[in-house]
Amino acid sequence: MKLRALTIFLVAAAAAPAQSSFSVVSAANYQPAIAPDSIASIFGTNLARATAIASLDSAGQLPTELAATRVEVNGQTAALFYVSPSQINFVVPAGIVPGTTTVVLRATVTNATRSASVQTAPTVPAAFSSDASGRGPGAILNAVTFTRAPFVVQTDNGLANNLDTRTRLAAYGTGFRHAKNAGARATDSKGNRYDLTVEYAGAAPGFFGLDQLNFIVPAELDGTGAVSLEILTEDGTSNVVTFQMSLLAANLIRLAGITLSPQVVSAGQSMTATVSLNGVARAGGFPVALRSTNPAAQPTSLFTIPEGKAFAQMSVNTTSVASVQTGSILADAMGLTRSADFEIDPANQVDLSGISVSPGSILGGRNVSGLVNLTARAPAGGINVQLASDNSSVRPPATVNVPFNQSSATFTIGTAAVTSEVNATVTATLGRTTSTAKVKLLPPMTLSLDAATVTGGSMVNGVVTLGDPAPVTGAIILLSSSDGTIARPPGAITISSGLTTGDFTITTTAVNSARTATISASYQGLMQSVSLSVAPPSAETLSALTISLAHVTGGTSAQGSITLTAPAGFGGLRVGLESSSLLVAQVPGFVIVPQGSTNFQFSIPTTRVVSPQAVTITASVGGVSKSAVLTVQ
Repeated sequence: MKLRALTIFLVAAAAAPAQSSFSVVSAANYQPAIAPDSIASIFGTNLARATAIASLDSAGQLPTELAATRVEVNGQTAALFYVSPSQINFVVPAGIVPGTTTVVLRATVTNATRSASVQTAPTVPAAFSSDASGRGPGAILNAVTFTRAPFVVQTDNGLANNLDTRTRLAAYGTGFRHAKNAGARATDSKGNRYDLTVEYAGAAPGFFGLDQLNFIVPAELDGTGAVSLEILTEDGTSNVVTFQMSLLAANLIRLAGITLSPQVVSAGQSMTATVSLNGVARAGGFPVALRSTNPAAQPTSLFTIPEGKAFAQMSVNTTSVASVQTGSILADAMGLTRSADFEIDPANQVDLSGISVSPGSILGGRNVSGLVNLTARAPAGGINVQLASDNSSVRPPATVNVPFNQSSATFTIGTAAVTSEVNATVTATLGRTTSTAKVKLLPPMTLSLDAATVTGGSMVNGVVTLGDPAPVTGAIILLSSSDGTIARPPGAITISSGLTTGDFTITTTAVNSARTATISASYQGLMQSVSLSVAPPSAETLSALTISLAHVTGGTSAQGSITLTAPAGFGGLRVGLESSSLLVAQVPGFVIVPQGSTNFQFSIPTTRVVSPQAVTITASVGGVSKSAVLTVQ
């Protein structure tokens, strides 16, 4: 029954214009981009011999053939919901890689095929609407009662203690179940935006390809009427759908909570108290009584949350204290009490000011000196500061004591010998305050090149770095190559007394195919080696990528242009293309620059957007990439 209901819902989509070919779109917003495990639609003519609606097989799976019709996505057979001569609804197979994807429509009786391309991305967030138009009222239910709009900001959750009755709504869509961090944004009729708290975003239980996003309705939406909703993922933003918010009954408006910011202050500083309701205050406002459990912090005894507001703020001043004081600010209204805890520290309380390490860079195995500073002199008995390191090669003591009447203390940090550069962080902690300092440990010698791969016949620069300055007589570094026919360093270099680095140049020769040589440096029994790849000259590579217009209106197309350093060789040159947002600007997965040409142009179709979107278009070939930014308005 659930499957049949969903299938009918999908079939209700507005028909696309008839065309000789066919197009592939998201079944929720009808945009030409799809995601793995999402629901997609095909629109066209003569798509199938008849109309058929799927039924689950004995294993509870959808069929892959209906009315002698199959859909194949990059060679994988897709599960089908519905087929007809003008529309097909299917589930995009899992594992489809991002880029340009080929969808094949196969008539199994004749084995005749037709194909079309569509852009795919890991996520393509799309929200279903209640009339299957991709806009207007969304397919949204109360996540607790499963009732439809209009909604109110409070829902009876059936619990005896009636904890947390904030309304949760479930918005249904497709293409966002694989999002790493799905979000949602609401906009009320006055243009106020709300970043919603999302409690679940993933597959909707019991349905193939259908996704569900559960969010908490903020109290500020009480009685706001039509509210717009967008679903957000790292790959883009969904189409806009709406839901209706009615006004909560006046007798249900109650105190929801109180928060303090900051919760910990020094004596004399103030805190901001935010008192919130479960809806908006009615005519005349909502009076709240405030009191404190500690006289060192005294709020105004009575204040009012203004009409039409779901919260209000006030300042809570603090007085001088001789020792750390704690307490709570309590808000009382209509028999309910909410509280928030605070701490007041003496104004002259000694705190951690910072930590430093000297020297910041040293040969591994040697000690460095640390220094902690306080904001004032330590009281009788001194103060212990906790120390820690995030790397076992840097070993500070567990604590350092700042003696009585002193505001700083030094300590020694032991280190271990290392074979490569190590970066560590030393952390000092006193109470709630922490401070950090960086330490770099050096190996006795390191060898580096300014390029790991070069074209044969060019030069490569190398650097030898010693962990200790060279002695009075200088440091003689012996250099060698595993293949001197393609890469030749000098036999040796001398690092002058007192210096730690020495430069040298490697000469390479032209090669017909890629080859690799190992460059080595040795000094006083120490040896370091790096690999150098020598490549043959490239006949042509990417020189530039440009876009004809930096700004275009969504729904129109821009023109991209590729320029090569030399004419494309025999058979042309394949150039890969990528868009940072396939939902906004679509490019093919690659283009072929024709043989003998140095330029090639391609179209960049765009879709309509709610707000300007900057999309990066990238072209790449042979390890060389060029990018350009297109703003879609």
